[in-house]
Parts: sequence; C-alpha cells; structure tokens
Amino acid sequence: MSEREIMDYLRERLGESLIRCESPRVRRVYAWVKPGALQTTVRALVERYDPRFMTMTAVDHGLDVELLYHFSVGGVVATIRTTIPKEVGEVDSVAAVAPAANFIEREVSELFGVKFRGHPQPEDLILPRDWPAEKKPLRKPMEGALPPQARALAENLISRGVAPAVSTMVQKRREKAGLPSTPPITYADESAMREFHELMKAVEFDVRAGYDWERKKLRYR
Repeated sequence: MSEREIMDYLRERLGESLIRCESPRVRRVYAWVKPGALQTTVRALVERYDPRFMTMTAVDHGLDVELLYHFSVGGVVATIRTTIPKEVGEVDSVAAVAPAANFIEREVSELFGVKFRGHPQPEDLILPRDWPAEKKPLRKPMEGALPPQARALAENLISRGVAPAVSTMVQKRREKAGLPSTPPITYADESAMREFHELMKAVEFDVRAGYDWERKKLRYR
C-alpha cells in the first residue's frame, strides 16, 4: 500500500469535500476534510481498505476543536482531520462505520464538549456521575489569538479597512457632549476593499484572528 494510492483514492471519492491531502513523511497520510464529510471519508476508507482504527485525537485551538482520526491502512497511518467550530459544537459520529471509535468519541464528548450525532451509546464514560454537565475539563475558553486590547482594532481593520477604534469611555464622553459616539471614518473604496479582503484570506489572517465574515465581527467579541 502506498501513500500516493491512498491520497489519489480519497481525492477521487471525496471531491470538493476534501480540503487538502498530503504525505508529510514516509508511511503517513494527512487528509483534511469538511466536517460534513467526516463519516463519508471514514466509510470510503473502510469500503476500500478495511483499515484498523487506532485512536482519535482532539485538539482545542480556542475557537475550534480539531478532530484527528488515525487509521492503519496497509502499514500506512492515514489521519482524517476535521475542524469543528465551537459555535457548532457537533459532528456525525463514525462509530457505526468504525465501531472501535465508540469509546474515544464518548471520551472526547465528555472532556471537550463535542457532540457526536448518531452515536449508538452517548452516555458518559469516565467522569463522575455528579460532574456538572456544562463543565468540560479540557475545553478552553472561546478565545482567539488576539489579546483584548487588539481585538477592536483588528475588527475595524478587517471589516472597514481602517484601524482606529474608539473606546467605550470616549464614546460616552462624545455622546455627553452632544456628538456622535464615533467620529466620521473614511472607508476604502469598494474595489480596494475587495483586493484587501482577498489578500487577508490568501494569507489566512482572518482565520488566525478569528473573524466571522457573515457577522463582520471577531468570533469571540
């Protein structure tokens, strides 16, 4: 079994659901997939290779939880990776396709707070029965990489193309003086903003900052 064969097969089966696939070293394959394609990806591996499920790793990145399902495929360790936004907090279980994933999904659910839809046995596994359901021992706060003092500036920079931010205290003083809460701001023109946003997306600054394009706000503000 070669790394190239596995990667070519996943690309063919998953299409646009596969974000990227690479072999960082001998006998290792990483496949990043969209959350909605996790179960489909595992099923594709099972149907073609009958792999041995090894374990699953969960990593809390602050705003998202990354899940890494590790399989042994003919001597190659194939890792299926997907990222779950904490605002969503759930993904389809693969336990029905790979039964050995039953216990580790339950453990990750308890410790990180990820819900696995359709899990055949979703009961708690390791925490005491009187443990508060809302407390997840390994779940980090919903925070991104930016410190509090930089968040307003970054939000303005991404959404408007300007950096100045007006503090709450200054806004109140302006209102008390009969002025608008924020001073007039000069915005970049539409074509320049499109180019600016394309550049930020290309270097993934918006991802690192934790920016929500739909809400036009940081995800943790």
